[in-house]
Formats: sequence, structure tokens, C-alpha cells
Amino acid sequence: MRFYFLRAKGVVPMSVIGTAAETSRIDAFLLRALYLGPKSYWELMRAGKAQTHQVLKALQSLLESDLVAYDGDRFVITEAGRRQVEDLRLERVAEQRCETCSGRGIVLRPPFDRVLADFQDIVAIRPKATPEFDQGYVTPETTVRRLALMAQQGDLAGREILLLGDDDLMGIAAALSGLPRRICVLDVDERIVGFIRDVAQDRGWDHVHAEVYDARDRLPSHLRGQFDVFFTDPVDTVKGLLLFLSRCTEGLRGSGAAGYFGLSYLEASWRKWRQIQRGILDMGFAITDMLGAFNDYLLEDVVALDWARVAPVPVKEPDIPFYVSTVYRLELVEEPRPLFFDREELGQELYYDEEFCGTLQE
Repeated sequence: MRFYFLRAKGVVPMSVIGTAAETSRIDAFLLRALYLGPKSYWELMRAGKAQTHQVLKALQSLLESDLVAYDGDRFVITEAGRRQVEDLRLERVAEQRCETCSGRGIVLRPPFDRVLADFQDIVAIRPKATPEFDQGYVTPETTVRRLALMAQQGDLAGREILLLGDDDLMGIAAALSGLPRRICVLDVDERIVGFIRDVAQDRGWDHVHAEVYDARDRLPSHLRGQFDVFFTDPVDTVKGLLLFLSRCTEGLRGSGAAGYFGLSYLEASWRKWRQIQRGILDMGFAITDMLGAFNDYLLEDVVALDWARVAPVPVKEPDIPFYVSTVYRLELVEEPRPLFFDREELGQELYYDEEFCGTLQE
């Protein structure tokens, strides 16, 4: 097979946050992944475990140093790269994650295996994701795994659940499980709300409620202090994410209530994570669990995304779900203290900041 080496093509900067130590760690992740076999661009984006711009910088550096080569389809490690791996003793560390659950700690067993089979038929006909609301659906398996996690933590059976932003149709999947007492879905997208209402009516689910709601508005008074658990997969901006969490917090009954949300490192620096974690603590929560790479996303039209445009090589559609996020579980240990109460006048800055990499293009 004919190989050729690539030189830097000038990556569009998306953030300049990072340290030499982080770069060294990312290099090691990429080299170790390639030592185990050829990898696609998308597999390396996932293997880098860092912000997009940091992985790109590391990958280009490895190409320029002739530690890595590209054969037109896959990246491969060179002999020099192999020597580097062995010098660093990276080859001595075998994959430590569970092969069955991929490190998530969740395997779908009854009733969730049955829920997944039914759920897949429903999501096949849901509305297409739109860039207007920064939508990007998780895989059906991810949606059901989230429910299994909530059930394992005692946050699903017999609970009243608030879902803020539900293009992943967690509300429908939860209803299929037959476990929650009440499900309330709030979403800004009228198509999603209409779809959930239609499915609920067709299935005879009178405990499932959906209404159009913009998180920039105050939480409706009839929903405040009414729920045991919330789930939201919010935007990745600091103010936007804390705004979503504040609205959800206002919906909780009080101490002992729980919440779940997702946060990706691909578009959020550790500095941003720290700001968000401070906000979480200020609202009265303890962070009880963080499960990395728990959520797998299906991003449509990905060749038009910035991830593809800034690649140092021509890339095809992803061969794996490369965009992942961490699931947080929170528990209120004090009276809830939302950071926002009133209407917030936010435009595109709700969705995008200097660290965002890509979203669906129109």
C-alpha cells in the first residue's frame, strides 16, 4: 500500500486554550491508539479525549514529525512512531475499559432491551435535526442507556420527571419503560413537541405532557417545584448551560431531588468545565457521578461541519459516533438556588462561543 506524509494546512483556530502537558497527553493517546492498528480521522477525534482544536494540533504535529502517516483512508503509525510508543512504554498498557459496556457501567437488560426495540421504530420517523436550535441527536442506544442509568440510581421508577429540550425523545423512551409516574417535556421546537404529543395520544399515555418552551423565558409557574428528577442535554456555552440547569433546578421539589445533563470536552475546555461546576455547586447540588464518553451522537451532514473542514486530510462521513459527551448526575443537598429567574435576552450567544467547533449547517 502506498503511503504519503502530510504537512500542516493551517487549521482554523477555534480556541487557544491548552498547555504543553495537555498536548503531550493527547499525543500519547493518539500514538497508543494507532499502535493498536490503523484509525480513521473520526476514531482519532474520539481517542484524543480533548478539545477539537487540541486534537487537530496534536495530529498535525505527529504528521509533521513523521510519527504518523496517512494512506488516503486511514492514519497509520510509522516505525519512528512505534519506537516513540515503546520508548514511552505506552504499549505496555492494555485497554482497560470493559468490552461489554465500553466503560459506561450500563448493559441494557429487561425492561430496557425491550424499550430499545420499540424505541428504534419511533425515532425512525421523528423530525429531522435542525441547526436553528443546535440539534444533534444521540443514538437510540444512548437514550435508553440514560434511562437504565437513571433507574439504577433510583431516579426513574415512580418518579416525576422534567425533560428540558428533548429532541432525543427521552420522554417517549421513558414512557415505553412504564416506570415514571409523570413525564413533562419542554422544548422550543414545535415539531418535537407535536411529535411527542402525537405518540402519547396514539399510545394512550395520559401521564406524558409536552409543551413549547424557550429556556430564555421564566419557567412556567405551574411547573415550579413539581418534579423529583430532571434531564437536559443543554448547549455548551457557560451561560447557556447554567441557564438550562437553573430552569430545571427551579422545577425540582427540593433537597434529595436529582438531575442529569451532558457536557462534551470536544467543544468545552476544562476551564469552562470548572466554571460550570462552580455554578452547579452554587445552585445547591453535589456532583455524585460523572460518566465519560457515555453519550454517542449522530451528527448529520457531517462533511459540512467544521470538524471535516479543518481536517488535515480529505475525510469521508464518520465511520463511528465520534462526538461524545459525559453524563453528570447531580443531587440537591440544600434548598435549590437557581442562578437565573427572569427572562434572559440571548441571541446566538446562547448556542455559540469561541470554543464551539461545529454544528449542522443550513
